[in-house]
Amino acid sequence: MQAEVLSQQAHRAQRVAEPPRGFTMAILLAAVAASSGITVIYTVLVTLYKAFPGSNSVSWTVTAYWLGSAVFAAVSGRLGDLLGYRRILLAVMSVAAAGAVVAACATDVGILVAGCVMQSIAAGITPLSIGLVRENLPPARVPAAVGLISAAGMVSAGLIYICAGVVVDHYSWQGGFWFKVALCVVAVAAVRVWAPPSPPNPGVRIDYIRGLAFAPALCAILFAVQEIRVWGLGDVRLWALIVGGMIVLGLWARHQLRARHPLINVRLLKMREVVLANACMAFLAAGAMQLGQVFSLLAQQPAGTHAGFGLSATAAGLLMFSINIVALVASPWSGRVAARYKARPAAMIGMLILALAWTSLIVLHRSLLLFVPGAVLCSFGLAFTSTALYNQIVETTPAHQTGEATGMLYVFFSCFFAVGAQAVFSLLRSATAGHSGASFPADSGYVSVFVYIACSSIAGLLIASLLPKRRTH
Repeated sequence: MQAEVLSQQAHRAQRVAEPPRGFTMAILLAAVAASSGITVIYTVLVTLYKAFPGSNSVSWTVTAYWLGSAVFAAVSGRLGDLLGYRRILLAVMSVAAAGAVVAACATDVGILVAGCVMQSIAAGITPLSIGLVRENLPPARVPAAVGLISAAGMVSAGLIYICAGVVVDHYSWQGGFWFKVALCVVAVAAVRVWAPPSPPNPGVRIDYIRGLAFAPALCAILFAVQEIRVWGLGDVRLWALIVGGMIVLGLWARHQLRARHPLINVRLLKMREVVLANACMAFLAAGAMQLGQVFSLLAQQPAGTHAGFGLSATAAGLLMFSINIVALVASPWSGRVAARYKARPAAMIGMLILALAWTSLIVLHRSLLLFVPGAVLCSFGLAFTSTALYNQIVETTPAHQTGEATGMLYVFFSCFFAVGAQAVFSLLRSATAGHSGASFPADSGYVSVFVYIACSSIAGLLIASLLPKRRTH
């Protein structure tokens, strides 16, 4: 066993010394495929309501995607650690492409939702890509590479929003999913050609059945959170799902702690650095990560409500792309800061920028000319912070647990993103303004959201300050 481990280390050292040509391009194309997952669904959502009139299940395309992503991110990362990052990455992107084909060929909502569940496996691309980067690049280059992955995801999301919109407008809603198939196929080809195979971890036997018990429990809790606004806080079904899910999660965690080779190594959560990084991600996801839905709504809301700019969908898409493009600067810069000073100061800088930017929007959101710089600063801080948190996990955990640890980080992101979305929706609906027979959030609703996100950023800043000042691994 020791000889096999030494052989793997020698093999990795040889690859790190000579990074393969085209490797960075393959990783970036994988990041583009990952960002296309939910972006394409968001793009075609309005058209789907028209294509399936009278159906109340269309919204499940988004709900099912987020439920699936919370599960697949952790499982894919762990399988990458055990069986090789390249092998699992190719499998994940292939299943995501197959899911897009199913959705494009769907004749009813049920098949469409099933296709979206398959596409949600794309959530595993990011942890697998980070594991592949750490496996093939020198340690000094890893933080910057993580920054590039984060930047590629944010910028390509803006481009995909525009491109998929053009395809949908000039072809059909199915065209959006075929566009995603093309992106996944290109990414699979690039990874197959330019990414070297990863050596599997030998001699590890996993109890997959009991290890996957967290999946239905997590889905039950997230589903309950999604249905809060429909059922209400006093509904028995809501608390039955939440309490039942928590009980199952507790039993599952106890089993995984006792298992010699757990599917999800919850022992990582005993590490103070990992817990703090996930706590930072929780506040980021529940707060600043809500940027997309808040800014898109504010941009397109009729100006007659005295709380919007009245932009068209195309203009709003271009605005969101312009806001997201600053990630090309923010993410690599965050990576360089982490490489030189560690991830802790990078996370603190990002959270501080977010707190200041969202606080400024309390006043600046009333003018488009002033709103845009504030929104750009919000996007800059978001990219800077998310890159720093992934680098914090890379700094803290051993190389053979990279996929698992970053996948767990994504699970925290998915869970608290759902919680934050409900909080933002409730705040926006706390005050409404009518226009042409429709109801929109009032100005005070947006102010409440900006205050809420600024406070969550301050909380994240305080937690980031508790991160260790020295590398633990």
